[in-house]
Amino acid sequence: MSATTGKPTTKSNTLKFNDGATQFRQRLITSLLSHRPLLLRNIRPDDIYAPGLREYEASFLRLLDRMTNGTKIEINATGTQLRFKPGVLLGGEIEHVCPVGDHEHNRESNSNDDGGTIAKRSAGWYLEGIFPLAPFGKEPLHLTLHGITDGTSDTDPSPDYLSSSFLPLYVKFGIGTNDDYPPASITVIKRGAAPGGGGTVRFYCPIVKEIGSIDLVEFGKVK
Repeated sequence: MSATTGKPTTKSNTLKFNDGATQFRQRLITSLLSHRPLLLRNIRPDDIYAPGLREYEASFLRLLDRMTNGTKIEINATGTQLRFKPGVLLGGEIEHVCPVGDHEHNRESNSNDDGGTIAKRSAGWYLEGIFPLAPFGKEPLHLTLHGITDGTSDTDPSPDYLSSSFLPLYVKFGIGTNDDYPPASITVIKRGAAPGGGGTVRFYCPIVKEIGSIDLVEFGKVK
């Protein structure tokens, strides 16, 4: 297997990607949508200050646990190995606090698979990971996130950016276009700039039985 492809091996039912935490959210999304267990090994084992999962990655796992029923998460003592057995996506009313990180840890830890030195993530980072999963729950998702909303555009998209860029893709796939549910929406209830956070974002997404195919070949005007 090429080290650059990132494709899972299929020798067993368990998804086994290349070592490390690269594309952490995407791998969890793949596990949940394919209903296949996931094994991640050697997650930052050489980071002498903070090996293993970052606080925001563990927080994302807790969020997925709240969104599902029957999910099992096993992390070893050092945090360098993760076993993830996906449950069933539920949807419903969910509230989650996104940690804002630790400045001292942010300076010391510089071995990060996401690039650069990152100890905190904004609400936009969590929303990016939830978008592919939200339409496939048992009921519409009403997600409230507390944390950073602005000031991290160098690493994470803002809720405003996601509202104007990603939500239109939902419409193209037929999500929220019928009369059963209102269309998906992102609402900033209260803004909270980095590093302190304190903001609140509401995300609503209707459910669909299936998504349609699209031909998106024209990029349109850049405003």
